[in-house]
Amino acid sequence: MRLDQVLPQRLRAIGPEVVKFGIIGGLNVVVNAVVFNLLLFVPLFANGELKAKVVASAVAIVSSYFMNRHWTYRDRDKSAAHREFVLFVGFNLAGLLIELAVMGVTKYLFGMTSWLALNAAVFIGLALGTIFRFLTYRRFVFTPVPVAATAEPVIVPAQAGAIEQEFEDLLEDELDEALEHQLGRREVNPAPASLS
Repeated sequence: MRLDQVLPQRLRAIGPEVVKFGIIGGLNVVVNAVVFNLLLFVPLFANGELKAKVVASAVAIVSSYFMNRHWTYRDRDKSAAHREFVLFVGFNLAGLLIELAVMGVTKYLFGMTSWLALNAAVFIGLALGTIFRFLTYRRFVFTPVPVAATAEPVIVPAQAGAIEQEFEDLLEDELDEALEHQLGRREVNPAPASLS
C-alpha cells in the first residue's frame, strides 16, 4: 500500500511544506540551542538564562525568516515583504513567550536550574512554539498568491470568426435602421423650396 493512498488529500498537499518547515525548524533549533548555550558562558548572562534565551531566539528568528521565505514558502506572495516580516517577528515573539513560559515555570515554579532541566524546558517550549508558528505562518504570514477574481474569457479561433460575423451583422442592421430613420424623416419634413 502506497503512502499517498493512506493519507488524506489535505495532508498530501501540505506534506512537502511540513517537511521543509521541519528541516528549517530543526536547523534553527540547533542555532537557538548553540547560541543559548554559548551565551551561558558569557559573564553578562551569568544567572540570566531568560535573557540568553531571548538573544538566542532573536538570532534563530532572523535565520528562520530567510530560510522559510526563500525555501519553504518561496511560491507564496512576495508583494508585502515588510508586512510579512513584521507578522513573522510578531508571531515568533508570541512563540518565544510560549517558550519562556515553559522555561520560567521550570526554573521559578519547580526550582529546577540544572543544565539538563533548562535544556529540557527549552526543548518542550520549542516544540509547543513550533506548532504555534507553523499554524500562524501558513495562515497569516506567507499568504498564497491571490487568484484573479475574474478571468479574461478565452476565445478560440472558431469562436472568433462567429463573433466577428455576429458583430458585422449587428452593425449592418444598426446602419440600415439609422438610414431608414433618416430617409423617413426627410419625407416627413421635406426640404423648403428655394426662394428665387
